[in-house]
Amino acid sequence: MSALLLFVPSGDQGVLPYYLFLVGIVSVCNSLQNLTTLHYTRRIYNNLFVPNPALLLEDAGSSKSKRNPADSVRKLVLASTSGSDASKAQDQVTPLAARLFGSWTMLAGFIRMYAAHDVNNRALYELALITHVVAAAHFISELMLFQTLRLTGPQLFPLLVGTGGSIWMALQYTHYVQS
Repeated sequence: MSALLLFVPSGDQGVLPYYLFLVGIVSVCNSLQNLTTLHYTRRIYNNLFVPNPALLLEDAGSSKSKRNPADSVRKLVLASTSGSDASKAQDQVTPLAARLFGSWTMLAGFIRMYAAHDVNNRALYELALITHVVAAAHFISELMLFQTLRLTGPQLFPLLVGTGGSIWMALQYTHYVQS
């Protein structure tokens, strides 16, 4: 147990280093989970999608279009839970998506753990803050713009960590980082 305590940040800097260290560990564990199963990621990104009819019409009838509709980030739209959409619905959590998400999350976790040990270091503090801002932007956009997230139990933790961590770290910036 004493060997594990060597990794925990010192207690003379307040609560933020412990928070950063804890969410860093959770992030790394989540990354490892993303490499082994899609189950938990599917609990967060839990909506099904069907082909976007607007893009299908553009693809079929417009010779003016210079973009390939298949390259659109709006390639799919939210499926209804009943009717003909239900049988054509596709899950957007793929092994590739999970590995990419896992890689990003592992990187964010290591940055947060390093920042926890040197919370007064301007570069590390800002990098850790950026990881929270990017996570918040991702989860908010998936919730409100892309609609791949429904706001229920498993989705609350990453959304709160991203937004809450961003706000907390922005408010505490001058306390921890001296110019």
